[in-house]
Amino acid sequence: MNGMSVCGVGSVSTYLYNRQTGRLSTKDGSRDEFVDYFNGDLEGKDSTGLNGFDRQNKGNIKRMMELTQEMGLGKDVLEACSGDEIEITSEVEEANTCIYYINGKKIFTAIGAVEYTPEELKIFGSIKQPYKTTCPTGYDPLQNRLSIGVGDSFDFGNGYRFTVEHDSVRVDSYGSGKEEDYKNADYFAFGLSALIHFADQQAFADLYGSTVSTPMMLEFLRELGVDTDRQFILNETACEVRDGKIKEVGNKVGVPGSIHRKALERYEEMMSMLLSQEQ
Repeated sequence: MNGMSVCGVGSVSTYLYNRQTGRLSTKDGSRDEFVDYFNGDLEGKDSTGLNGFDRQNKGNIKRMMELTQEMGLGKDVLEACSGDEIEITSEVEEANTCIYYINGKKIFTAIGAVEYTPEELKIFGSIKQPYKTTCPTGYDPLQNRLSIGVGDSFDFGNGYRFTVEHDSVRVDSYGSGKEEDYKNADYFAFGLSALIHFADQQAFADLYGSTVSTPMMLEFLRELGVDTDRQFILNETACEVRDGKIKEVGNKVGVPGSIHRKALERYEEMMSMLLSQEQ
């Protein structure tokens, strides 16, 4: 298999595709296992180098071309083309993510589903679990880093007091005791608990999307000294504020990054297997 074939994360390959015949070819006319495989001239089990990424690439290209006909995907690019041949470039950005270009313009992103183990699903599937941070160290202004967790107590000097227990935040005092104060205290306790679970890589990165608790958490972090206008570290999780929400830096899937990376590693290992070795 020559270097044009897709074989793993970071691979980039470019081929010519004939819209009339639906067949692929190399730009220089050389033989290529992936071209033969795509065109049906070679079975995967008979290949000496094709792997799961190549099978994924074949399916993605065929699906992309179906969408150009069914839904007008890339219509402006295709209408500007002269002749039947177009140039298709594929880039494996992550183990489950491939980006496709037609004549140099990004047209299609294919994202495959990764599987999480039952143990991983339990970690981010429930907020009722012990926090991981049991020895919080407070705020470090040099690194814009905050550590909060079990044993922390917060007294706001206006009647509100909270204590972080092993798996929840206890309300010690409800402000002036008015009905609205009770609601605000409960919202804050819920938000702080969600924030700790998120920072401990135990919860979805959207901080449960509470429109009430999230602003409270942002104000809380700023009161503790955190500069939320730039990246900050919360319980070892790199964070940023996007669209008014606290999110993990670089996280596109919502699932805690440490868990998703492990799932991607398993996916990559599986996809790297040669088609001829699959049972």
